[in-house]
Amino acid sequence: MPANPFLASRAYAATGLETTIADASPEQLILMLHDGLLESLHRARLAMAEGRIAEKGEAISKALAILTEGLMPALDQERGGDIAGNLASLYEYMITRLMLGNLQNDAAHLDEVSKLVQELKSAWQQLSARPAVRAIPHAANEPVPSSARVSLSFGAA
Repeated sequence: MPANPFLASRAYAATGLETTIADASPEQLILMLHDGLLESLHRARLAMAEGRIAEKGEAISKALAILTEGLMPALDQERGGDIAGNLASLYEYMITRLMLGNLQNDAAHLDEVSKLVQELKSAWQQLSARPAVRAIPHAANEPVPSSARVSLSFGAA
């Protein structure tokens, strides 16, 4: 019996995604979460427009999961300072808007969140496009100057 080509392609895609995730930098992982969030919002908007309530709910639930289980836990409140705090507040605002959009069946809320995510994604793209800091050669017993150290933490991500 021949293998199901659909199942084979899904398995191949899943393997490719796992490899991509394993090889991704923290910035690339955040961009992937933004892409998934935007895709979920797009699907929710289409389902809402077509009156497909169950699919709308599933897509909004996925968007909420990306925010609450992906982006929020990636924030390092201790090291991130005001930026992490501001992002947490923005994510909470997005969560509220998505829940209202779902309850009120109002696409304007989804559009607002999509616009905010696009802006965040653009900022992350600019951040990830910056050249990496190169190691500064120094003697083995010499401490690395603090100006040469870079720290970027995404917490659980």
